[in-house]
Amino acid sequence: MSRDKDMRSEERLIPVIRARLARKLASRGFRVKEIADALNVTQAAVSQYIKLKRGGDSERQASMDGLVDPLAEKLALRIRSGLGGIATVELLEAARQVMVMDAGSITLRKRPEEQDEPKRRESLELLRRRLQLELKAAERYLDLANRSSDDYTKLLLRMIASDSIKHGDVVSQIISWLEAGNESGFELPSQALLESMLSMEDSANEVSLRKSIEVGHPIARILLEWIDTDEVKHGKMVGRVLALSKQTGRAARPQSRGAER
Repeated sequence: MSRDKDMRSEERLIPVIRARLARKLASRGFRVKEIADALNVTQAAVSQYIKLKRGGDSERQASMDGLVDPLAEKLALRIRSGLGGIATVELLEAARQVMVMDAGSITLRKRPEEQDEPKRRESLELLRRRLQLELKAAERYLDLANRSSDDYTKLLLRMIASDSIKHGDVVSQIISWLEAGNESGFELPSQALLESMLSMEDSANEVSLRKSIEVGHPIARILLEWIDTDEVKHGKMVGRVLALSKQTGRAARPQSRGAER
């Protein structure tokens, strides 16, 4: 599926997520106008969300609660603090995570074809087992987060769940590539863009948040260490992609006349 098709699918889920958010915020006592402002929709739309006349999706509503609940809590805090509503990118990310969980469940119901090569069949079975573990972990961490009373612990558990969903997305995509037999083709960003990204990562790595920020909560310190670790990982991965881009560029470059002789 192309990225454009992915985006359209994600956008179709946004009304469903808005409806869930509207009902959750209404159950917490927020007024229709407050909810409408926070969701960037009309008050009439919010009334229809609450009355189940819009944004209904009975197949997904129960399964997406674990992903929507964190957004509802975040949005409630923003409304109370006057910090504004939810951004479209946050809605798209939530929609993407719902799609990953759904797609992962569908992938797990498929079995490798008998005519597949033994090595490929073995790889697909291994990937499916890993996908099952990642989706199960995501659901468990989301459940634990939603039951936690400590905000820092809640955030940590949700971050772990988000990582598990991302891992599941990667594994699910690789399963699709292997099944289709077209996993070898790829595109890379320009070297100039990759170099600018690497420069940003290097700048972020110059200061360790864990060492520079004084905070008393032990989980908060773990969260800051998480950011530091991620920045190191991002720099390493961008560096690997940049090296691959340079290697691919050299391989694709035509030989000089001297080399031909």
